[in-house]
Amino acid sequence: MSTNVHVVRAGDGRRLTVPDADITVLVGGGLAGGAYEVFLVEAPRRAPGPLHAEPWSKSYYMLRGRILVQAGDTGYELAPGETIVIEAGTTNTFTVLSEAAEFLLVVAGAANSGFFAELDAVGHGHVPEEVARLLHEVADRYGVALAAGAGAS
Repeated sequence: MSTNVHVVRAGDGRRLTVPDADITVLVGGGLAGGAYEVFLVEAPRRAPGPLHAEPWSKSYYMLRGRILVQAGDTGYELAPGETIVIEAGTTNTFTVLSEAAEFLLVVAGAANSGFFAELDAVGHGHVPEEVARLLHEVADRYGVALAAGAGAS
């Protein structure tokens, strides 16, 4: 019988910066048989990212701070210890209500780490005029639908 185990130690994991947060990849697409990925999300209070809908389901588990999750037509305020599950195709975004927030993001499938890595790359070495176009191109490649009028926020 074979045993496949991966331990992520404190401070380990690839750190990526996306427009609305810093993301640490804890369990990437190559692990867990591609069934899911796990990320640590650290977000300051600032304007929320654009409304969007992903082709994968996800859940947030709050560790620190408070956020308001806009999912469909409803807002859900989350505090430490609370979880929300957002099904694939649901338009969503989050707003940090406290000074900063930290939560675990668990995503079905194995595509989200690639998506975050490409978003991180857009933020390096591109002039602001290119960023909005590049963000839209990355979203299109991963099947992420941005709400009409979504820019580079």
